[in-house]
Amino acid sequence: MNIALIGAELEENLGLRYMASALEVKGHQVDIISYNNQNDIPEAVKHVRETSPAIVGLSMVFTSRAMEFIDLAKALRDDNYRNHIIAGGPFASFNGEQLLKDYPVFDSIGLGEGEELICKLAENIDNISEIPGLCFRDSDGQIATNPSISNPEKLDLLPFPKRTSFHDYFDKPIASILSGRGCWRNCAFCSINAWYERGGGRKFRLRSIDNIIAEMKELYFDYDVRVFNFQDDNFFHPKPDIALSRFKELREGLRRAGVDKMAIAIKARPDSITRESVEVLDDLGLFRVFLGVENASERGLRNLNRKCSYEQILNSLEILNSFDVHVAFNLLMFEPDTILDDILINLRFIEQHIENPFNFCRAEVHTGTGLENKLKAEGRLLGDYFGHDYRLKDPYSEAFHKIANYAFFERNFSDFGLHYFNMQVDFCFQLLRRFHPELLTQSLRASARNFIKETNLDTYACLCQIYDFVKITDPVDQVRLKGFARRMREQVDQRSQALHERGKYVLQLLENTYGERGRQERHTAEDFSASGLPLWPCRTSEYYGSNGFSSQNQTTDGGKRGNALDIFGVEQQPIPYHTFKKSLNQK
Repeated sequence: MNIALIGAELEENLGLRYMASALEVKGHQVDIISYNNQNDIPEAVKHVRETSPAIVGLSMVFTSRAMEFIDLAKALRDDNYRNHIIAGGPFASFNGEQLLKDYPVFDSIGLGEGEELICKLAENIDNISEIPGLCFRDSDGQIATNPSISNPEKLDLLPFPKRTSFHDYFDKPIASILSGRGCWRNCAFCSINAWYERGGGRKFRLRSIDNIIAEMKELYFDYDVRVFNFQDDNFFHPKPDIALSRFKELREGLRRAGVDKMAIAIKARPDSITRESVEVLDDLGLFRVFLGVENASERGLRNLNRKCSYEQILNSLEILNSFDVHVAFNLLMFEPDTILDDILINLRFIEQHIENPFNFCRAEVHTGTGLENKLKAEGRLLGDYFGHDYRLKDPYSEAFHKIANYAFFERNFSDFGLHYFNMQVDFCFQLLRRFHPELLTQSLRASARNFIKETNLDTYACLCQIYDFVKITDPVDQVRLKGFARRMREQVDQRSQALHERGKYVLQLLENTYGERGRQERHTAEDFSASGLPLWPCRTSEYYGSNGFSSQNQTTDGGKRGNALDIFGVEQQPIPYHTFKKSLNQK
């Protein structure tokens, strides 16, 4: 059977790729079709028309893109596609019954992880009523839901994800990989618990080290992959001694297999970090850690149910920074019960950790989470299933939140916003340090590190201005609040443009340093000119500032949409305002 799986492919979509492998083991033919934004709809529709798959599966993961996938399904139906359309992923799963009720373009919704479910659908396409974990219309047109048997317990039994092509940085191919699935915590803002309750079974499962090594060997020797991006929600086992034992076993197994000179990127909770484990990971090639700080206020941590202390956050940053790796974090600086004291604590935290790239935003509400249940019980939940919303209880904090979101609109949320660009510079520097340390000079290091600190200091200074204004302003005075927000937006965008240019220059230095490898003559940063040099291969974009949103459809290739991706696999194109609002308020 011919089957098409459609979803975002800004980086490898492991969900689709695992399902594709499971289907191909059963003898089916599978096409993975990229759908990164609505401009991809014509090509996706054309591909489906030409291949006539019996099933089209849509990877409907994020609330912010839900309507885009509905538009795609409508476009397929308008193009006379009459076979089965199934949607899966967290958003689709949480809202399966409502989606089928509101949008007849869908035939069914998958409730959990998709490998077994999509195979059963392919085997029983003419009689789907008995498929576990499927929400569907019965023979009478009524919506029915079959409970899921559970997500797969033994991850080692799954075939490795289907691989087709790879991004590469400094000529080193990068692959996404999982060592396990799920998380053992129950954070108020996180949808993982709701996702696994819907799908059934344990929410935290691990692959064996031997199974991980087998996949890494295949990627290393067959595809020349040298950078491994572990996509686990938390790469660590909840018990530190078991985590350490697993990392040692992984290190020794890879060495025996001849897998060396590689780099790994991971995600981690602060309370998982120990010096002993990081030492082993450093031996493996650790170069990037996305650390789930989330909030520096003990009160904020409690409200978000993080089960993590401020001291653990400080300890994790101290350990990771001592290993000189790329450590980036996000601050959920605003949650429903935030007060100005919490904001001030987070500002102090930014000040004290100015060397690490970061971003900040509000804790958003996902269906089935503790945050949704809390706000619903308090009568504070706004919006609908396409985007829940709320207002901060404290009016001063809500005023701060509104001003900060407006002022930092592009710096925080554009695909090539300054905070992401800040992370990109450090990411590139650390990759070069890991693979070619002999090329680095102290001047180049200073250029990269200073850019990160200058960006963070500017953000900190602007946030402090907002704090001082809000503290003495009546939050009811909307005229004054909006006027100040506009002035702050102009200031932040103006400063961002200058900083963005400086960051582009640093990326050029890194790329040209890499280009100088093998030559006897060495150069310092002062030897390079910002003009006339080739840019980083991902083609850094011009900074659009506050006027960028009016030119959202402009391209630099004569109107043709290319596949230029940034260091994190994000297309270099400004996002439209309505997309930003969805990302900000709905996620």
